[in-house]
Amino acid sequence: MKGRQVIRIAMSVKEMNKMQVAKALDWSYPTTLKKLEDPCKLTVTDAERLCDLIDLDIIKFIRPF
Repeated sequence: MKGRQVIRIAMSVKEMNKMQVAKALDWSYPTTLKKLEDPCKLTVTDAERLCDLIDLDIIKFIRPF
């Protein structure tokens, strides 16, 4: 699984959509779409905040295989 798929699954488990993620992380919706489309380009801080929000282990995000 790729990082994007892992994020999508974790968001689904938390029953969160992209708009809710954007609001919770204080990101604009277009920025959220961009970051979720290519999570490999997330900063460490953004990755940590996203993982905390959707209850995703950061290690599973970094090494999803």
